[in-house]
This record gives sequence, C-alpha cells and structure tokens, in this order.
Amino acid sequence: MPEPSANHTHYAPADFQDATPTSRQHHFTLRERYYAQVESGRKTIDVRVGTPGKAAVETGDTIVFHEPGSGRELDIVAKRITPYGSFEELLDAEDPARIDPDSTRAEQLANLRRIYPPDKEALGALAFEFDHRPGRPGHTMPMTPAEYVRTVPHHTVYGCLYIRDEHDRPIQLRSVYGNRQWQLPGGNADAGEDPLETARREAVEETGLELGQGRPRLLLTHYLRQGRRWPLGKIGFVFDGGRLTTEQLRHIRLDPAEHDLWAVHDLAEWRQLMGELPFARLDAIERARQGRGPHYLASGP
Repeated sequence: MPEPSANHTHYAPADFQDATPTSRQHHFTLRERYYAQVESGRKTIDVRVGTPGKAAVETGDTIVFHEPGSGRELDIVAKRITPYGSFEELLDAEDPARIDPDSTRAEQLANLRRIYPPDKEALGALAFEFDHRPGRPGHTMPMTPAEYVRTVPHHTVYGCLYIRDEHDRPIQLRSVYGNRQWQLPGGNADAGEDPLETARREAVEETGLELGQGRPRLLLTHYLRQGRRWPLGKIGFVFDGGRLTTEQLRHIRLDPAEHDLWAVHDLAEWRQLMGELPFARLDAIERARQGRGPHYLASGP
C-alpha cells in the first residue's frame, strides 16, 4: 500500500522492453511492510488514486519504489495500468493476493480507505501491474573486468571421464610423475576450452580412444584446495564416460610420457591401491553415479 503522497519526474518516453537513462520515471513511496512484499517478489500490483501525477504514468514507464527513512529503492516497469471507479470495484476485479499477499480482501479495503479519504477515492482507483524486469540501467561497476580479475583468487580447471568395464569396475591410469597417482583420463583445460572438451581431448591423448561423446552426465564437481604441492586451487568436472567393451579395452594405447599402466579393479581393490585420501574422489564419483552421494566434493589441506 502507498504512502499518501509521492513525487514524479517526466523524461523522454520509455522503451517498454529495455529502459534507458531517458525513460519516464515516477517515484512512489511504500511503507516498510509493502516494500518488503515487492522486494521479495510477492507483491506485483500496486494501488493508487488518480491524482494528476499517477494518472500520467503510462504502460512501459519506470516506477521507482522508495522505502521512507531507509534510503532503499527498487525499480520496476509498469506492465499494465487499469482504472476503476472505486477501491471496491478494483478489489473485485484484481487478485487481492497480488496487491497485499498478507491481508484479506476486507482488510485491504479497510487499509486503502484509511490511507485515502473519500475525496481521494473519488479521483478513481488505479491498479499498477508490474513484473520483475528492471526499469533502470544497472550501476557502473567500480572497476573494469580486467582490473577485477586481478583482485580475486585464480584457479586451474580440469575435466575428466569416469570410465568402467562391462562389470562397472572403474578404470584408471597410473601416472609416471611425482607420487605415481592413479588418475582418470583427463587433464587441465587449455585456453578457451570447456571442461567436457578437455576431457574428450585428454582421453584421446591418454588412451587413444574417443570417449565421452554425446551428452555425458556430469557426475561430480570437485574443488581441490591449494596446498604445498600445488599453489592454486583446482576446480574439476568429472563426466560419465560410460562402459568400455572388451574390444575397446584391447585398443587402449597409453602415452608413455604421462602414464605407464592402466588397470581395472573393484572399489575395495582401488581403496587399497590408492589410500583413503586419493580414493575419496573415486568413491564420491561412484556414489554419485548410483544416485547415492553428493555431486560436489571439496578436498585438500
């Protein structure tokens, strides 16, 4: 519901689809309760009386709602403006839940007539319908995108494929580097590459097989915190690479610069080979595949 008075300002006609700095803008005040209803998206019709200022509002104009005393404001676009002879006629035609979702029709009628005396209601009632499109351009960002990215932590991104044999036993590759970890086919994304493209490219490079075709399911989003061994955080996307046939397994060709062995084991055997911490990701992936676990994992120090 409105405050009894509000000011308005006229500019050039607004574009209904995309408000610009030259849009016609009208400023309405709303009491705290009703402002909160608009702010939460629950109130989408505002009721006013036909003063010259309110009667001047046209469909497509911007309305800026102000909450007195707080300095808060929000802008919307007038989608429909419908005149009525009285508040009672308006409440009969409009959905009261869109005007005040926390009051009955009878309470709304009493509230309107408490705010507006009979001589004001005699000017006619106006229903301003609006949706959630903004009526004004956004604020200018405090810095350019290039400046902003220098202020936030950087991460590497990887993509890989979870592949299994015909009995759903996981297949992994043994790295030739460092502590010789067992890995899924995949790796770090190249510039301009999305994680699924990365996973497909790396699978060809590391196994000689074209895997992950079509629209494979995303099984796990993995966040690996930075640590002593790696100075940046890692964000990983693990996709379902599906089951490999016996014939496909025969055609695996490793890149000796990266891996020297591939193996198929059940989860219990992988746990023994990998140790608890490295195994946690594999376990999370398999549980997600079966619909039994989270699709997000954070690990690291």
